[in-house]
Amino acid sequence: MGLGAAFACRKTLMILALGLPSIVGPILAAQGPTFRTAQAKEHYGRAIAFSEKSDWNGAVLELNRALRHEPTNLQILIELGIAYGELKDWEQATRLHKKAVQLAPSSARAHYNLGVTLDRSRPGKGLGSDEYRKVLQLNPKDVNALVNLAVNMGDQQSAEARKLLEKALQLDPKNPEAHFNLGLLHRNARESKRAVASFERAIELNPEALEPRRQLVSILVLEESWDEASKQCERILNREPDDPDIRYTYGQTLIRKGLTEEGRKELQRSQADRQKRQLQEELDRLTNQGVTNLRKGAIADSLGSFNEALAKDATHAPAYMYMGLALASKGDLPRAIEALSKAVQLDPTNARAHHNLGTVLLQTDKADAALREFETALKLDPYFPETHNNVGLVLSGNQQVDKAVEHFEKAAELNPRYVEAIFNMGLALRSSNRLDEALQAFQRAASLAPRNPQVQLAVGMTLKDKGDLKGSQEALARAKALQKAQPSPPGTSQ
Repeated sequence: MGLGAAFACRKTLMILALGLPSIVGPILAAQGPTFRTAQAKEHYGRAIAFSEKSDWNGAVLELNRALRHEPTNLQILIELGIAYGELKDWEQATRLHKKAVQLAPSSARAHYNLGVTLDRSRPGKGLGSDEYRKVLQLNPKDVNALVNLAVNMGDQQSAEARKLLEKALQLDPKNPEAHFNLGLLHRNARESKRAVASFERAIELNPEALEPRRQLVSILVLEESWDEASKQCERILNREPDDPDIRYTYGQTLIRKGLTEEGRKELQRSQADRQKRQLQEELDRLTNQGVTNLRKGAIADSLGSFNEALAKDATHAPAYMYMGLALASKGDLPRAIEALSKAVQLDPTNARAHHNLGTVLLQTDKADAALREFETALKLDPYFPETHNNVGLVLSGNQQVDKAVEHFEKAAELNPRYVEAIFNMGLALRSSNRLDEALQAFQRAASLAPRNPQVQLAVGMTLKDKGDLKGSQEALARAKALQKAQPSPPGTSQ
């Protein structure tokens, strides 16, 4: 049965901001999970295998599938929150950890992971401190909570922070984070010998960590310990050869050791690296500024920022990609396609650029070309829900309903709160007269967006097709009231 003109499918453009928050503290994974269903256990096992390989998108997919079978399973919620955190999706991560805390207020692990997520989402604000205190109420010997609470206290409460770190080291003398943070407190208190000892111990316990070496270098330079400072610089540069600050310090140490020519070369390279970094920072600043204005609807201002970035570097692919989105937003689709094509040309491995080019091509009724871009995007990133949604739209338009539904479902499994994909799945199912499945999809969308009139309208019309006149009238009345009170574009969540 046809849908009529009342419904419209929703295509998705993706805007991503540049830059990521820093990481604060380790995350504790759930251990020893129990399950009520074999399906949840199977998906959970697959998720853990993905997470062990740092494939966090794969973990999210499988954990969301597991959660469909056991929506109140604490371990699944915590692991899913961790996976979203690794993907820097702080909203989803925080929501899941808060749900875990609500379900199990006596779970130290749930409080700890919520605390870490709050800290990572807004570094330097100390938002996780209350959660660490709850952990310590439940388990006063939790070393990670002691360390992270001390980190959040910092110099503002240095005496208390020091006590917490000393207690952590009494419980775990080989904890490198505790030694490192105690070293920072010693350094800030100008206790150089103690700071050096703490940093050296942190390095001994975790040779891969670079920050303790950087802090150690700063003290060694002040003490004019040039030989040891140069050795530490060399070890840092072996891992991060483009660090201009350490390279500059390395050059200075070489000169102080009498290796003047070698030192000058390092200083020159440091200057070149610094200029390169400064350019990149300026490009990121302008692009982020443009993205912010784009999200606010200030299209002209956003285009100005992107053009300024391209004037500094005509090969900056992100500026072209976001310029394409800005042009598409103002309806200039030919120029949008031109800009997005340039972005793809400059960075053919950028799945988001291919996705956005495909989306604009789809808006110009070039479905075949759009599908090619979406397929390329999925080869580069098979876990991008918006691309699966758009592939579903193309396949649905080609009357390939079964394949379309697979992509809509995949999008919803990757992001269970993705109303557009669930709504579009319902439309596809209803178009092939699979009314029971369509109703389930629309009701699922309605549970996520209860004030969306288009979703309520879809529920009402599908109930009418099934012969449920009473239920249909109630849903249609809700849709009418919502549309009158607050009109909403089709398929958008509120």
